[in-house]
Amino acid sequence: MALRDPVDKRMLRMDARRFTVRCEAAVSSIERADNLREVSRLATSVTLPYSLSTDDGSRDSLRLLQIRAEDRARELIQEQLHNLARADEDQREKLRRTILDAWANLTGPLGHLRTWAQNKLLAAEQQNG
Repeated sequence: MALRDPVDKRMLRMDARRFTVRCEAAVSSIERADNLREVSRLATSVTLPYSLSTDDGSRDSLRLLQIRAEDRARELIQEQLHNLARADEDQREKLRRTILDAWANLTGPLGHLRTWAQNKLLAAEQQNG
């Protein structure tokens, strides 16, 4: 019914373009984000409306947003671990607690990165001995 009506088709295409633009704006914001809380917030701020769930372009835009958010979160985690490795012995425990608090923000589509980050932390601590 809705797909046969030309007006509904145009409205659906307009909604898909608007959703794609929202995803692109969120991706550019993610690339500028400098902490995990912001990356996680931006990754979960855009949800796919049900009316666009069958549109491949919209799903691809959302997937690209989630991939870029995951990549940016991995970059920030690597940076945190690098800073921890370079920290003085006196500051290392305080920095470790701060990092673990920051990782608590990894939720939603980024939740699986928490385990990855903890494994990287253990490996870094074993290297530093």
